Amino acid sequence: LKSALAYKAINSELIIVENFNVESLKTKDMIQTLEKLGITNVKTLIVVEELSDNLILATRNLTNIMLLQADEINTLDIISADKMVITVDAVKAIEEVLV
Repeated sequence: LKSALAYKAINSELIIVENFNVESLKTKDMIQTLEKLGITNVKTLIVVEELSDNLILATRNLTNIMLLQADEINTLDIISADKMVITVDAVKAIEEVLV
């Protein structure tokens, strides 16, 4: 898991955001949010500390998006994604497990 995360960081495939809360449950709004992060038409893993209903509903129709909680993350999911978006809180949760 550590080496997979390091690989993403080295290859600039890891984006860390303060939070990933979405106000709307519309998929269209989620697409706009991802475009602001420079993510379009690539397989993306989004890791948050805690899933919200709006986030689940906004991403459920996007076939190239995988949404996980920090405690569900595994090496295969990280490697299979082209880009990875992770929140600061999720990073802290993963650090606790790895230490």
